[in-house]
Amino acid sequence: MRIASSWALSKLLPFVAPYRNRFLLGVGTNAAARACDLIPMILVGKAVDAINASKSGLIPGLDTLLLYGGGVLASFVFLAVFQSVSDYSLDSMAQKVRHDLRNALYRHLQRQDMHFFEERQSGDLLNVVSSDVDNLENFLADATTSSIRLIITFLGTFAVLFWIDWRLALLLLAPMPFAFAAVRTFSTRIRPRYREARAAVGQVAAIIGNNLRGMGVIQAFTAEEDQARRVDVQSARYRDEAIGAAMARARFVPVLYTVAGAAFALLISGGGWLTLSGNGPTLGDYATFILLATRMILPLFVFGMLINQIQRSEASAQRIWGVLSLEPAIADKPGAVALDETPQTLRFEDVRFAYPEREPVLNGLNLTMERGKVIGVVGPTGAGKSTLVKLLLRHLDPQSGRITLNGRDLVDFTLMSLRKRMGYVSQDAFLFAGSAAENISLGAPDTTPEQLEEAARIAGALEFIRELPQGFDTPIGEGGVKLSGGQRQRISLARAVLRRPDILVLDEATSAVDTRTEEIIQQNLHAFRSDRMTLAVAHRLSTVRLADEIIVVVAGVIVERGRHDDLLAQKGVYSGLWAVQSGEGRGE
Repeated sequence: MRIASSWALSKLLPFVAPYRNRFLLGVGTNAAARACDLIPMILVGKAVDAINASKSGLIPGLDTLLLYGGGVLASFVFLAVFQSVSDYSLDSMAQKVRHDLRNALYRHLQRQDMHFFEERQSGDLLNVVSSDVDNLENFLADATTSSIRLIITFLGTFAVLFWIDWRLALLLLAPMPFAFAAVRTFSTRIRPRYREARAAVGQVAAIIGNNLRGMGVIQAFTAEEDQARRVDVQSARYRDEAIGAAMARARFVPVLYTVAGAAFALLISGGGWLTLSGNGPTLGDYATFILLATRMILPLFVFGMLINQIQRSEASAQRIWGVLSLEPAIADKPGAVALDETPQTLRFEDVRFAYPEREPVLNGLNLTMERGKVIGVVGPTGAGKSTLVKLLLRHLDPQSGRITLNGRDLVDFTLMSLRKRMGYVSQDAFLFAGSAAENISLGAPDTTPEQLEEAARIAGALEFIRELPQGFDTPIGEGGVKLSGGQRQRISLARAVLRRPDILVLDEATSAVDTRTEEIIQQNLHAFRSDRMTLAVAHRLSTVRLADEIIVVVAGVIVERGRHDDLLAQKGVYSGLWAVQSGEGRGE
């Protein structure tokens, strides 16, 4: 849904409200600064009249001229003080609003469900949180200050001009309707340009960010030229929209100059004639009028640049509110309570799920997990194993059936309290830029060194971490690029173990480690299982050989279940998979 610019930018008000005292101080001192800016021109006119009076033999005293000169000096001093206070008040307010807005955006993004992030590119979201928020900060710090200065200067100057001679003021005002019509036309034409430009620059950031993360793959497949063309297409889109906006502005500026010239022409000719005829202002007032008119015309040029900046900010505001207006599909239902009891049993009861426009993934799945037990889940690719994990973590909700914990529906508990009870290791171990210790202690910042070492030992990571240059304090790079795949998995596993979770969810948690290391990890986890329920999804069957129960899922349906030896004896799907993986099926 399209948001009007005035409405989009007005949504900043709740973020500005906590700093209204700074805003009011900035506006008040800006008004005072504008008054000080006008006083010297009035005093110049008084000085001209005093000097002009000398032609009639009324020579002004030195004290009078010194008074006017002192008044000019004082007005400049106060102008500097008031303007400095105004600039600081409004700039500091803008910085605080930017900080709050960025934090609000990030916190809101953290509430979104996984489907949201699957549909949006991270580079585009990063551009919203970074570049678009910065645009609004510029609007608050620069455009707001300029707007206040423009309005106060325009109205204040015009009031003084009317006080001096209303006829000259009307002459100056006569061409203004043409300027306002030009501004309206300019705003209408440039708004869609900036909206498209902001969308295009978001796409450029998304593509480049994605390509930088996958540069190794691009180089391995010699896809450099193809990817460079993708960036070129999106960058050209931004370039063309920005040039179009520049063209619209280039056509707009001459109109303002023409209006300003017409206003000055009327003022010089009409005002000069009235002054010479003796039916107008004094020579000093006419001089003051000319000087003040420059102060009133100048805002027209500032207004042209201001409209340009406002339209840029409006495009950013639309993207920001577009994100903030989204509500997560997976959220706490009204009346959800914190999970404050120890999970004893967890059941999937006739659970069914299908992704949009795809065949059902889970078809009436029934599964029971109990405290102290390990459930292994195996099956071919696409059988629904990862979907089962997403449902357990509440990254998704069942479309029919339900998942219960201690007899209560999972949705009855708040997401935060539910996930605090869980430890999760994904098949694609994601690590953050930082040290090994910082990654392991994610979600448990108050961890002791002894607890870190114990978690690393259980995960089979202690030995290699100790061999790192700085041990647990060794930086591992963005995404853990300084580690091997197996090392990343073990860091991720240690992170889950450290939480001492009531529910441990392992999704291909050891697929990248060697057989010897996997055996050590499995023995450690077997001892670790006593106080928790564990769900282990695996493609490599050796991973779940020690499980208390193994379920075999095919096309979203459990086709076999039992212990490892029992399933081998059944000579069914599991037995066939085991024969292939163990080599026993070779040659058949």
